[in-house]
Amino acid sequence: MLGVGRLRARFVRRYYRSRALRVLVSVARRPKLRRELPDLAHLAMLDERVVGPVQRDEALFLHALIRVVRPTTVVEIGFGRGHSALNFLSALDPEARLYSFDIKPRCETWARTWFGGDPRFTFKRKSQAELTPDDIDGRLAEFVFLDASHDFALNRETFDRLLPMMSQNAILAVHDTGTVPRQLFPDWHWLVRSQEGWVDGHYEGQPGDREFVNWVLESHPDFSQVHLHSVRTVRCGMTLLQRSAPLPRSSATPERLAASV
Repeated sequence: MLGVGRLRARFVRRYYRSRALRVLVSVARRPKLRRELPDLAHLAMLDERVVGPVQRDEALFLHALIRVVRPTTVVEIGFGRGHSALNFLSALDPEARLYSFDIKPRCETWARTWFGGDPRFTFKRKSQAELTPDDIDGRLAEFVFLDASHDFALNRETFDRLLPMMSQNAILAVHDTGTVPRQLFPDWHWLVRSQEGWVDGHYEGQPGDREFVNWVLESHPDFSQVHLHSVRTVRCGMTLLQRSAPLPRSSATPERLAASV
């Protein structure tokens, strides 16, 4: 007869190897953890093999980032079809706020229809180049998602407007900054025969966004950048920007800390 320790070890081994077992355990634990578990059900409606909208894996990453950082004020520039707004609202705390901006009339209709009952959500039909602190009720944005015009000049003007509206540690995520390697396109694709938009064998989907990110690097060196790109899958890609700053440290030396114990 196997002991408790060996049974537990066998279960753990099967748990790591079997997705079906992990699903069963998740279902069994959900009644106890339903208030703590993140809401990821909406990801089933998103696709991974898309060019333009946020891809499923990107949405998963953004959802996790919001859950980790827990911003109280999120600004979304570019509502689109509302997929990212739903993703953010699924991750935000009850007291947080999401401010979404777009210029298309249909976006205003969709926002009112889908999220009109959520007190955390505010939609404004307004150009990204016209944003003011009053548009977010004077709050400081702690997370900004830029996925609208894809135009370099407009993004640059938007950034200048956003600077006084963002907290010191705010994260700015710029979508569509990645490229796609030529070998990931099928031979019949029209882009393969095109001579434009290629950089060292990689296709720039949105050159304006990439130019904007480079401009921030040159004009605002106090902002660090992390590029979330891939050369192994068709990925829109995004870049995270945040002001560089040293982490505050205690003035106590290790010797003083040891002496106080």
